[in-house]
Amino acid sequence: MKASKALTLSVLTLAISSSYAVATEYDFSMNGYIKAGIIGNSDGNRVDSVGLMPDGKWRLGNEQNTKIELLPTIQMKAENGTIARIRANITHETTCTADWNCEDGDGKDVQFREGYAELTNLDFAPDVTFWAGKRYSSSNYSSHQYDWEFIQYNGTGGGFDNVDLGFARLDAGIYAFTPTSEGSQPPADISDQGYPEDYSIKLWLKQIADTPIDLQVVAHHMNNNVNRVGAAESGIGLTGVYTLGSFYGVADGFSKFVFQYGEGLAAGDSLGKNGWGWANLDDTRSWRVALDGVASKGNWDFATFAFYQSDENYRWWSSDNNGWERSSWAAGIRPYHQITKNFAMQYELGYEYLDDENFMGQNGNGKGGLTKLTIAPTLTFDTGYWNRPQLRFFATYATWDEGVSDALDANYDWGSNAIMPGNYTASGKTDTLNFGIQAEVWF
Repeated sequence: MKASKALTLSVLTLAISSSYAVATEYDFSMNGYIKAGIIGNSDGNRVDSVGLMPDGKWRLGNEQNTKIELLPTIQMKAENGTIARIRANITHETTCTADWNCEDGDGKDVQFREGYAELTNLDFAPDVTFWAGKRYSSSNYSSHQYDWEFIQYNGTGGGFDNVDLGFARLDAGIYAFTPTSEGSQPPADISDQGYPEDYSIKLWLKQIADTPIDLQVVAHHMNNNVNRVGAAESGIGLTGVYTLGSFYGVADGFSKFVFQYGEGLAAGDSLGKNGWGWANLDDTRSWRVALDGVASKGNWDFATFAFYQSDENYRWWSSDNNGWERSSWAAGIRPYHQITKNFAMQYELGYEYLDDENFMGQNGNGKGGLTKLTIAPTLTFDTGYWNRPQLRFFATYATWDEGVSDALDANYDWGSNAIMPGNYTASGKTDTLNFGIQAEVWF
């Protein structure tokens, strides 16, 4: 009797699973990104990247960190055509700067930076993609040359993409993201329940009136915690993007013109981002212009990037009562020459300038410039600036003004609230000659 019941149950289970398998198609893919290498100087010591800005840097011959990013994706298609897409983003990086499971403080764990599901081709909205979970915004954008994602909305939430409004396509989402323990601090108002968190609502209008113009509007909210009494609790940011299918109309390639403005929580270090403005003031104001593009001509490609940013009543993550003025800009070019199918020469010249009268809230030296030059013989898998893998052997020379000695390679000691000298500036030198090797892969 027991055997008969077990056999009946097994047959029923097999029938159900078989019918489900027929009704659903599965597809598995794995994408990823790897960069890893070593930088040493003329003294025979290992060194870090060299740069002035807290976000980006001229990356060619200037990356010492290892980053491994794996993106396993499962796509399912139902018999009625509905498509489900499930993705995770599993990352290891030698420096962890966000809420990616860096629990033990060393920043070297494996982090789950994404874990979400999408549904599209639904019977009532076949062209719209709905999502929920932990995800990067589909509108994020970075300069590969400067290694900076200056449009960056990440976090846990939900939303939809690709709603046809007639005059434009609309993406919308809500994101919760706090990159440090700020969000876990008790609220400043002890009558509040829970803990403060940065909530951001993002609206993105794409290809407005059939033009290459996109417009993004984002609104932030975060209650004060006990460490940030008096900080901004709200903010609004705007981003406009004009994209060309050529290099500013003068050569093959692509180019983008980006303008960004933010106030309150959407200004300063959180301009174009979410989750980095918890120390901002209500009257913190920021604006930025960025130009990014790649020109192609024959066996040559020329990557270019430039930006200018101005901050008013800016306040760093410290607890200063007042804000101050800050401005920064950078401009650079990376020529890429494909000599044979498997060998290329890359060159990069970049300049950065910082004018921060109260660097890291310490009245530190934050005014001056840095020039960086790199030559990189490169082994290539195939031809073209964007083709990977690449194995690079490089020599990098950098020189900087004494006025930015605190900003260069700065190390902020949270215990003593002081800026500690980095390995470039402790000896009083104002230049360095570095050498190294790096692999960069995406697939």
